[in-house]
Amino acid sequence: MVKREQERWSLENHKDECFADMYVHPQEIDYNIDTLFELIDASGLEFVGFSNPKVWQIDRLLGKAPALMQRVEGLSDRQRYRLIELLDPATITHYEFFLGRAPFTQTDWSSDVALLRAIPERSTCMDGWDSHCLFNCDYQIINLTEPEWQFLKAADGNQLRSTQEILAAIDLGVDLGVVGVRSLLEKQLILLTPKG
Repeated sequence: MVKREQERWSLENHKDECFADMYVHPQEIDYNIDTLFELIDASGLEFVGFSNPKVWQIDRLLGKAPALMQRVEGLSDRQRYRLIELLDPATITHYEFFLGRAPFTQTDWSSDVALLRAIPERSTCMDGWDSHCLFNCDYQIINLTEPEWQFLKAADGNQLRSTQEILAAIDLGVDLGVVGVRSLLEKQLILLTPKG
């Protein structure tokens, strides 16, 4: 606790009320993954995902240990989340997640046809737009290629044109293609909406 106080909270906790709120608040409840999901299950809502999904990837911690990666293959998502929480408590200090009311449909964008028919829109969770060099939602520097930048420019505020229509309109002599659009999606730089 002292270490975390010195590293992270000491600037905020100079006032007594801030310190008390942080450490001895009578309504404070410490959750872990198990108790968090008990609360989610009791709510009747469906867990959609974390807002910081890369943090919750087990290969971030065990990717260089194939034997350990093999051992975690049989774990459920919740068991993997709990393992990540136990292995990296310094990173997992709070939870940010999305819930939905059933029936909640998540679209699978692995189909090229579905991806091309979708309506792309530039994500607003970036800092430094309209530059080729910007920060993504995790505040990591992203250097956009010219085709990527052109695609994001065309998708900025888009609500009508499909991915295929935007790709056809971008004439740079280099085809961004489905692979490039899927890369923008994985980097969370675009949002896709299924087209009716």
